[in-house]
Amino acid sequence: MEWIELAPRHKYGLPIATPFLPAAGTIGYSDEAWDWLDYRLLGALITHPVSWHPRSAAAPPRVVTRGTGFIIHTGLPNPGLPAVIRHHQEAWKRLKLPVIVHLIATTPEETARACETLTQVTSVAGVELGLADGTRPAQALAHLAAAQASGLPVIVRVPFRQVDDLAPALARAGADALTLTAPPRGLLPTGRGVHLRGRLFDPALLPLTLQTVAYWASRLEVPILACGGISSLEDAQACLEVGAVAVQGDALLWRDSRWLGGGQPGAPPTAPSAPESQESGVNP
Repeated sequence: MEWIELAPRHKYGLPIATPFLPAAGTIGYSDEAWDWLDYRLLGALITHPVSWHPRSAAAPPRVVTRGTGFIIHTGLPNPGLPAVIRHHQEAWKRLKLPVIVHLIATTPEETARACETLTQVTSVAGVELGLADGTRPAQALAHLAAAQASGLPVIVRVPFRQVDDLAPALARAGADALTLTAPPRGLLPTGRGVHLRGRLFDPALLPLTLQTVAYWASRLEVPILACGGISSLEDAQACLEVGAVAVQGDALLWRDSRWLGGGQPGAPPTAPSAPESQESGVNP
C-alpha cells in the first residue's frame, strides 16, 4: 500500500492510508460516531475543536437552514484540552488511526502549552491549528512557531477570506500542510426578528474550494487539504484531481454517512483515492 504523506518536510512525517478525513467539528473527539461511520475508511481522525481552557456553548439559536445550506454558530464549546486527553486517549489507541487534534488558536502561549502537552500522548500524530477570522499574518506566524516548538507536525486551517494573505507566509514559515479552507462566515435571518451570524456549510461552496485549491496547489510547496462544499464522492475526487492530497468532509457526513460505509448493507463503498501523481503527498 502506498501512503499519502501530509507532512513530507517533517522529520517524522504524517502518513495516512486514504485521503478522506472528517473536518474538525464533524464526528467528535474519538469514537463517538462508531455506530454510524466506518472508521476504517478514514485516513485519520481530526477531532472536534479544542482549546486549552473549557468553553461554553453559544446561546440559541445556533442553526439556521436555507435551501441546501445552513449557518451554524456553536461558540466552539469544549471541556478543555486536559479533559479531552483524559477522556479520549484510550479510545484514540483503539482506533488505530492517526489522530490529529484540532486546536483552537487563542494565544501563542496557550498554543505552545497545548502542543507541548500533546507530545506526551503517544497516539497523537499531529495538530491542526484553527486560526480565527481576522488573524493577522504576524499573529498566524506566532501561533505556528508556538506549535512547531513542540516538534509535532502542524497543519494550519486558513480562514476563508484570508488565504491570499496567510497561506504563502505560513508555507514559507514551515507549516507542514494547509487546510483550505475554514468554512466562511455568513448571516441568515432566524425568523424571530434576529439574524444568526456563523459558519456557512453549503454544496455551493465547492466551486470556490476547487478554485482555491487549484490555484495554491501549484504555487505552494506544501500539501493542501481541501475543505468546503464536498457533498459526494465525486466532489472529493475532483478536489484531489486539482491538487489536494486529501479532503475533509463536514456536512456531507451529517447528511448521509452511508457513502462512507456507515449503516449501508453489503460491502462498504471505497473512500476516494488519490491520483497517482498525488500519492507521494507532494503537490505537483
